[in-house]
Amino acid sequence: MGRFSFLLAAVKGLRKKKKKKKVRSKADDFERRRRAMVEPDSKPISFDDIPEDLLMKILAKLQAKHVTRLMGVSQLWYSLIASRYFTKLFLESPASAKRPRMLMSLVDKADKRQYKFLTSSSTHDDLSDTSVCVLDQVLNMPGLGGDFVNPLRGLICVRLRRSLRIFNLTTRQRVTLPVIRSRLVTEANDNIWNSFLHDSVHDEYKVLSTVWEVSEDEGRVVRSEHQVLVLGPGASWRNTQGRIYPHRPYSSGIPLNDVDVLYYAAWIDKNVSVVISFDSASEDFNMIELPIEAGIIWHATCASLMNYGGKLAVFECSRLPSNGSVDLWVMEDVGKWSKKTLVLPLSLMNFVHGDEFSMVGMNHRCLVMFVKTMVIPTEPRPFIHYDLETNKIIRRSEISPLPRLGFFGFSLQMALWQDDIENIMYLET
Repeated sequence: MGRFSFLLAAVKGLRKKKKKKKVRSKADDFERRRRAMVEPDSKPISFDDIPEDLLMKILAKLQAKHVTRLMGVSQLWYSLIASRYFTKLFLESPASAKRPRMLMSLVDKADKRQYKFLTSSSTHDDLSDTSVCVLDQVLNMPGLGGDFVNPLRGLICVRLRRSLRIFNLTTRQRVTLPVIRSRLVTEANDNIWNSFLHDSVHDEYKVLSTVWEVSEDEGRVVRSEHQVLVLGPGASWRNTQGRIYPHRPYSSGIPLNDVDVLYYAAWIDKNVSVVISFDSASEDFNMIELPIEAGIIWHATCASLMNYGGKLAVFECSRLPSNGSVDLWVMEDVGKWSKKTLVLPLSLMNFVHGDEFSMVGMNHRCLVMFVKTMVIPTEPRPFIHYDLETNKIIRRSEISPLPRLGFFGFSLQMALWQDDIENIMYLET
């Protein structure tokens, strides 16, 4: 019995020694590998060893604020992140999308150097009629004043007289474009219209410029000139390749499902309203006549052009203040229009019969944004976001009291839009 106990204890001792040796072997191996990574003679793994295409895919998953900071890591990283390929890759990645926020441009018509760009302090995913978005934060960027042209994929374009500037809201970078030159523009008039657009065929950002001359006695557009500028190094204005009947643009451009074609409202005579289309790739124009029976006259309180679920439409609301009804003229095919009449609940919109209001924004989701035009400056100005497809209010917005903006409120030019994308594009011209 004593011999058996002795053998059993010896076996247990051997097992313990084997276990200790095994553990010690793992620890030694780990230490050996750790030293190999830091010794001068070893070859450590770095980001330079990662293939460029894989590195860009990794970086495209980061938030824009982190990506822009990484441009300072090295010259290689700067060139990769600033490249057109990576910019496009980032725009197509989920990282570029962000929670929608409302942005508004307010410009004093008497002095367009007086301006404010406002943004919401918080955003809401809830689209019920109780959702309220307050525009109470001032967006400060040097040189942001002037007429608001339009937003485009995280960039915005503004114009002060003949000078246009492009701003990147993510990188806070700006570029000033060459001055628009034309004999039709004088110090006595400001007959200039612009649209900022993207040509997906050639992957180019372009600015379309139209200037015009109107006869003093008849109000007829006698001449118009059209130029385009491609954003990039050495950018300059040149005449468009396409020709079109003389006209005066009225509204900002509206893209449909075919993103390369832009539609905008225009005048060709004092009382003749039309729609003009512009193909950003071929630079061809086309004039579309409106339905004669509609009697459409372009005006902020009467009729505006909109994207109605991917189709071009005219929102005619001249009867809205009196009886709450609006007409929606939808273009089913080129020159072929259908009519749809809606009755909006003025009482739920905090409007009463006879209130004056204007449309300050629309988007492709069949949303129209209304604002009262006569509001006491010391009171918040309410906005209503109305869904024409479901025929209901989906959101309310408020702007902070206008005296806080630093200039008088009744001569304001307003533009309201939604920013839901981040663009890290490096601007150069």
